[in-house]
Amino acid sequence: MKLKHIVSLIIIFSSLNTYSQYSNSIVLPIMDINSNARLGGIGDIGVVSSDFYKDAGLFQNPSLISNNSIFSGTGLNLRSIKDSYIEYACIEGWNGYFAIDSLNAIGFNLSYLNYEDQLITDELGKPLPDFEPYELFLQFNYSRSFTKTLSAGMGIKYIRSNYAFSELETTINSFSVDLGINYHKKYNLANNSNLTTSSGMAITNFGPRISNNRDEKAFIPSKILFGLFINPDIEISHLFRLNIELGYQAEKYLIPSEPVYNTEGEIIEGKDPDITAFNALYQSFYDSPDGFSGELDEIRNKFGSEFRLNFMNTAFIALRHGRIFELESLDGGNYQTFGGGLGLWGFMIDYMYINSDNDFLNNNWAITLSARYNLDGDFFRF
Repeated sequence: MKLKHIVSLIIIFSSLNTYSQYSNSIVLPIMDINSNARLGGIGDIGVVSSDFYKDAGLFQNPSLISNNSIFSGTGLNLRSIKDSYIEYACIEGWNGYFAIDSLNAIGFNLSYLNYEDQLITDELGKPLPDFEPYELFLQFNYSRSFTKTLSAGMGIKYIRSNYAFSELETTINSFSVDLGINYHKKYNLANNSNLTTSSGMAITNFGPRISNNRDEKAFIPSKILFGLFINPDIEISHLFRLNIELGYQAEKYLIPSEPVYNTEGEIIEGKDPDITAFNALYQSFYDSPDGFSGELDEIRNKFGSEFRLNFMNTAFIALRHGRIFELESLDGGNYQTFGGGLGLWGFMIDYMYINSDNDFLNNNWAITLSARYNLDGDFFRF
């Protein structure tokens, strides 16, 4: 007998799945939810970053890992997911990175989506207390700096889930690949101040469609990201420096748009969505039933900022804010993120909070505890 999960898991999946018109064709939301509190606080912008945060490449753009520097570090992430329907669910993560030298760095990221204390029943309504639904992935990254301004990286994920198609008898084992590139340049300003500009692009979660026991197929959340970043670093005195980080990120899912069907099930507008993940790489740019304007509407826009006060490279305090915009007619979400961070002698704590009209997102939070070590100088310096 096939077992089914009830409304609670459907609600959870809907709350995690902020993929607008793709909600019927994407599974494994853990692959697209960022658990890092610092990135979450600046609107989940991670395809570009300042050199100050050496672990940025562990989440969206692997080319950013310990860029042109010799650092090592590790971090623990916890992100809550809750609303009036869900008692508790969370994403737990552990990650780390190591710079082999100033040109080469490696990293890993383990994330686990834990649906805790959820009521699961079979198709007759009988509780199944022993079933624990979960999703996880384990990622390994490598980055290479070709020059002082240009770097590239790649990562590979192993993915596992025991209910990916809303079926308790389906266990998924799959993989995906991340590819990224980053270009940044530093300009000297007056009075020992400088300005860094950066641009980056990445393709994340590119992998095959997955299928269940009935040969139903679904896409994982593959997407392309592009970002721009500017970072004035201003010397206030010989003790303090003020860093202002401003970033923009655009992203689009590399999966087919849902076509329009007639009463007989024939496509009258749009393209056939039953294609491979490779074909979706290019079809996803021209298959919207609304044409070019529809493709533009599928782009999610993110804006983020951070103001960080640094004391003698041994301590800092940071305030963050982000805005995320997605077309409301596609069931998208427009919401704000707020965050803060403290650092002392290489140890850091970051917090993120979401404010949204969407009950599934509002009041969600994340916290990150991390540490990093300078392998080419003062060990506990930023």
